[in-house]
Amino acid sequence: LEPPIYADNKSRALLGVNHPQLAAMLCPIKHAKAYHEDPKKVQAELQNGVIRIHSVAWPAFIYEGTPPGKDFDPDNVQEGFSKGYYLKRVSL
Repeated sequence: LEPPIYADNKSRALLGVNHPQLAAMLCPIKHAKAYHEDPKKVQAELQNGVIRIHSVAWPAFIYEGTPPGKDFDPDNVQEGFSKGYYLKRVSL
């Protein structure tokens, strides 16, 4: 990840939606396409609460694609679900 998550800094200010790559993974899947088109704008909307992260909105990293959620089809939300790169690496 760039910038690194834990360089020698104990601050968590660059984690979550404040980190450009982590924000892409945490972005609700219905906003993933917009994130890939204009990452700075959507990241700012995530940070400011314009786009809210709810428990019912699956994050992009759950879906397959490179970057996460790239292949998401809103008409077939089950396609690619639970096949995300990172999710497959941590599941048993």
